[in-house]
Amino acid sequence: MRDLWFYDWMSRRVRLSYRLKIMTIAFIGTHMPLIAVAIYIAAAHTSDWSDFVSTVLTTLVATVAGTALTLFVLDQLLRPVLLTARTLEIYRNDREVRALPRHYTDEAGLLMACAADTIVHLEQTLDQIENRDDGTGLPNSKQLLSMMATFIADRAPFALAIVRFTDYQRVKTAYGKNEAELAMSLLARRLSSRVAEGKVLARPGRAELAVLGPTDENAIAHAALAGRIRDVLESAAGELAIGSVVLEPELQTGLAFYPADGASAEALLDAASAAALRSSPATPLVLHSNADRRAAQSRFELEQDLRRAVTDDQFTLYYQPVVDLAAERIIGAEALLRWRHPERGMVSPTEFIPIAEATGLIQPIGLWVLDQACRQIRNWSDSSLGDIRVAVNLSARQFLDRDLLRHVRGALDGAGVTPDRLEIELTETAAMADHSHTRRMFAALRDLGVGIAIDDFGAGYASMSYLRKLPFNKLKIDREFVSHVDASSESQAICDALIALSRGLGLDVLAEGVEREEEVRHLYARGCTVFQGYLFAHPVPADEIEHSIGVAQLRMLRRKMAPREQAPALRKRDAG
Repeated sequence: MRDLWFYDWMSRRVRLSYRLKIMTIAFIGTHMPLIAVAIYIAAAHTSDWSDFVSTVLTTLVATVAGTALTLFVLDQLLRPVLLTARTLEIYRNDREVRALPRHYTDEAGLLMACAADTIVHLEQTLDQIENRDDGTGLPNSKQLLSMMATFIADRAPFALAIVRFTDYQRVKTAYGKNEAELAMSLLARRLSSRVAEGKVLARPGRAELAVLGPTDENAIAHAALAGRIRDVLESAAGELAIGSVVLEPELQTGLAFYPADGASAEALLDAASAAALRSSPATPLVLHSNADRRAAQSRFELEQDLRRAVTDDQFTLYYQPVVDLAAERIIGAEALLRWRHPERGMVSPTEFIPIAEATGLIQPIGLWVLDQACRQIRNWSDSSLGDIRVAVNLSARQFLDRDLLRHVRGALDGAGVTPDRLEIELTETAAMADHSHTRRMFAALRDLGVGIAIDDFGAGYASMSYLRKLPFNKLKIDREFVSHVDASSESQAICDALIALSRGLGLDVLAEGVEREEEVRHLYARGCTVFQGYLFAHPVPADEIEHSIGVAQLRMLRRKMAPREQAPALRKRDAG
């Protein structure tokens, strides 16, 4: 800056502190000229050498005394500037707020007062940024953990409830972040008005609120607190108006207690969050338990192993033959994913598929299954099996991928397989997720020549009028209705209706999960001729499929040759 040219020049050439620079200039500029004048006058008007020395010494003594007084006064006048600089430095380095006087009215006093106001304002701003949620003004996760740490340091029992607003992400996706934050603010305001005195409401996450407060360390107090929180949630869960949209919020709540559920603030927060994830509309509040923590740890470890499984080639495909009793032959096989863990052994799909869905790993896994199945079709084409058709299951997430058609076409082209050799299976629930997308994708797959089957039919809530408009060619009756269908009037009614529906729509129908001859007899008599299940063949690796098909064919032959009344006995011998 132009106004600092002299200060800049001094700073570059004089290696002294600011205080010493001022004192040096004051001494040189004030006292050196006086000493020079005194020496000159003494030399000009005093002929006696002793008088000259006496005059000069007197002048020097007076100058030294004046210099000392001048320097002392300058040092004291500089102290406000130095104190201000030191206070600002301490705040910058240690975040410690030191007091500065505000009542002086001169320039130095104004400097101290402005610095003090600036530090206070800066501290309030930083506190707001670091410890407060900008959307609701509530304490954030850092402040919440700090308050919990204070309770723990005092060994004071307390409770922590985590309330998850499960609609937050959906509102954000549908209407934008501002509307989602508005809904969260309204919910926070509603809860704040209902939280008892002595309790603190905080926002530890984007879609989470927390209630923190002291409690007694006994089961009766815990139960009473849980009851009060349920009442608060019930009264706070009414409709929220977000512009023209009226939303009835869905809340998940978990409750944890110190010291029973954790010894640290982080552990308590994790415990309450884990419990919240287990809640549901039927059970809106869940108390944490050690079993929950162990389950969460096991799930997390399995998730990490699953990530490594994708890159370490730990997956394999098993194939289960599909039989057509009317044609008396094997008409295809379903590809079933298996995970051979290096330490756990075979991990059930019911364990790892939900984790893959939740983490997004189902996408790369699903593409691998599609590619592998198409390659296997190609390999079987060159064997005695010939043109066998393979069904591949798609997850809901995978089916909603806008590039699915490109992936299917790429897998077929890469393996050199014609589309009619591949069948895509989609659950009834997944087909209902996005009606327009399902209709477009089914039409595109049909035009490509790929078969389409609705899997687990009857377990979802699809509209018959909607399904009638979808271009698919096979319906698979869910094993829940196939199991013991011969003895269950409810299952019989459902299966009869589904078989009639398939006939009316011109669809193939397959009963999956058959394990008993009686089930096959009942369904075959009503027009279902295609079956899949342990009664005919178990899922096996690709290199065992020929043997598995041979077993299935043998069982079909024995079934055909056996008298009806002996069929169960033959089945028992087969099982042996």
